[in-house]
Amino acid sequence: MRLSTLLFILLCYLMVLPVAHAADSLVTARPALQREVHSGFTRARTRLVLSAEEAGRIERVNADVGDRIAPDQPFACQDETFINLELRTNQAEREALEVDMAYYRKEVARYRQLLKQNSSSESQLDAAQRNLDKTRTQLDALAIAAQTLRERKQRLCINAPAGWLVIKRFVEPGEWVNTGEPAVEVGDYSRLVVPFALSVVEYQALIAPREGLKVRLPELQIEVPASLLRVSPAFDEVSRKIHLELEIADGLVSPRGGLRVELGLDIPLRTGAVLVPQRALRQRYEQYWLKRPDGEEIRVVYLGRANTPDSDWVRVASPAVKAGDRFQLNGE
Repeated sequence: MRLSTLLFILLCYLMVLPVAHAADSLVTARPALQREVHSGFTRARTRLVLSAEEAGRIERVNADVGDRIAPDQPFACQDETFINLELRTNQAEREALEVDMAYYRKEVARYRQLLKQNSSSESQLDAAQRNLDKTRTQLDALAIAAQTLRERKQRLCINAPAGWLVIKRFVEPGEWVNTGEPAVEVGDYSRLVVPFALSVVEYQALIAPREGLKVRLPELQIEVPASLLRVSPAFDEVSRKIHLELEIADGLVSPRGGLRVELGLDIPLRTGAVLVPQRALRQRYEQYWLKRPDGEEIRVVYLGRANTPDSDWVRVASPAVKAGDRFQLNGE
C-alpha cells in the first residue's frame, strides 16, 4: 500500500513538472515608454483682492508687499472719528428715552390705580400706555441703529486671511478711498499650484497607479511631492488638451510664485514598440523573430536596448505584437 502511494505521487510530479517548466520559459511583453518632461510655474493656491466697504480716510496700514498677514491684526483701518461720534449720539438718545420710559411706566401704573377708584378716565390710561409703547419702540429702533453703527465700525478695517502674503498694496495712510476701491491683493502661498495642459495619453500616464507623484524644481535642484488638485472637464478646442493643476504642499523652505516645475511622464511609444528580454529574440539572416507559446514565429523590427534598470531588455516593433503578449525564451 505504501509503495503504490509513492508511485502515484511520483507520477503526479512528473506530469506537473513540464507544465511548470513551460510556464517559466514564457515572458510577457511590456510597453516601451519614452520620457516626456512638461514645464510649468508655481503660483499661489488662492489670490484675493480686498476692497474698502466704507468710504473714508485710511488711518493706518499694517503690512507691506511681501509681508505675512498677522493673525490678530487687520491689513488697514480707516479713520473712526465720525462713526464714534454717531455712536455717542445714539447712546445719548437711548439714555433720554430710558428716562421717558421710566416716567411713562409710572404714569401708566398711576392711571390704572386711579381708574380702579373711578378717579380717572380710561382714555387717560390709554394715552399713557400709548406713550410708553411708543417710547419702547423708539428705544428698540435706536438699539438696532447702534448695532448697525458698530458693524460699520468693524468694517472700517480691511481684514485679510491670517498667514497669507501681501502681493500688491493699493493704499497709503492718509489716502481717501471710496466704497469698492481695491485696497490690497493677498495670496495663499502655504500651498503652491502649478498648471499644466496634457493630452489624453499624458493625462492617463499621470493618473496611473504609482507610489507617489513627484516633480522637480531645476532652479532649486530639488524634487518634491505633488498631488493632483483639480482637473477641468472642459475641452480646449485649440490645443486639444486637458487643463489641470498640481499642488505642492511640502518640501519648499520659501514657497513663492514663478518657480519652474518639471513634470516627467513615461508615455508609450507611438510606434507601438514593446519591451522583451534579449533571450526572447531569435536572429536568422539579420532578421529577428519572436516565438509564441503555440510555436508561431513573428517577425519583428529590432529598435535597440531599452533605457531601463533591466539591461537585458530590448525594444522591438511589429503590427502583430502588442503589450501583454507572451513569448518563449531561447534555450528553454
